[in-house]
Amino acid sequence: MPPLRIGFDHYTIAHRHLSADETLTFAQSHGFAGVQFLEPSSIDPNLDAERLASFAQRAAGMGLYLEVGLPSPNPIRRSREEDRTITAAEHARELQSHVDAVGVLGCRHARVYFGNRHDRFRTDVRWTTQCEASEQVLRLLAPQLRALGLRVAIETHADLTTNELLATLGRVGLDTTGVTLDTGNLLMRLDEPVRAVERLAPFVLATHIKDAVLAFTSRGLCWQARPVGSGALPMPDLLATLLRANPKLNLSIELHPRTYDLPIYDPTWLVFFPELTSAALEDVVSLARACEAKYSSGLLDRPEVIEAIPWADRDLDWLASSLGFLQPVVTLLARL
Repeated sequence: MPPLRIGFDHYTIAHRHLSADETLTFAQSHGFAGVQFLEPSSIDPNLDAERLASFAQRAAGMGLYLEVGLPSPNPIRRSREEDRTITAAEHARELQSHVDAVGVLGCRHARVYFGNRHDRFRTDVRWTTQCEASEQVLRLLAPQLRALGLRVAIETHADLTTNELLATLGRVGLDTTGVTLDTGNLLMRLDEPVRAVERLAPFVLATHIKDAVLAFTSRGLCWQARPVGSGALPMPDLLATLLRANPKLNLSIELHPRTYDLPIYDPTWLVFFPELTSAALEDVVSLARACEAKYSSGLLDRPEVIEAIPWADRDLDWLASSLGFLQPVVTLLARL
């Protein structure tokens, strides 16, 4: 079996304002095996086929894997950005050049997300309507995706629950879709991580590997990313499930600052999770209790302590710590 490759998502170091070429050099010099970029336009804003192909060759020559995403297929998000109505058909046409660019880069899948952490809770356009519109765009792109041998890997972003993502795969079709699994984001959408990964693993094409913690607040819970292996998630168990399903999966670390509010004490917020059961919510709350015990014992720093440190002063340490945790774990798992 070839060695498992551990890289990172460019978003982790976006604040450093490195060019695409400089990002490859950064990856190589820090011991990473690849980079996942947000979109082809992050590599070349003009989506020039010759420059994209040259960049892909450069990455391969450095021994680095290259993954990339696409702009969100959600035409309602795009309509808001443009301050005009954009139909699914128009948005699909806009995305065609980006899909072609993914093919030129030699990638076989592209990460996408339907919405950010606010879109689910919008009251002007329901989340279900946004999902339906996004699925319509993906169906319109399906002939092009099939012709290029590409699949769209929909992320467990701060939006879709596991149930919703699996339903989307079923409606759009597994020949053109799959999953980008962000391990840390599962808690943000109130999914119990072990069960969620078990359900999603057969369809995972790409990853955002991060850990996370929870803390109680006056409104419910606060969520915060942490270096892999230092949070509340049973990372070895999650990785074992993932790698059994896809032993050649690239592991792209994604880390970032900020805490996110999960106001689970507010019934008007919980309404936006119509499939949430009391048992599932209790599973997430139990992880928060475990974190609180570690805060009290000094085994974990509280989120507010961590957030007092500027991101630029901790990003490299977090990346190095995550890589140091992952390397022996995945080496062991590859031998099992």
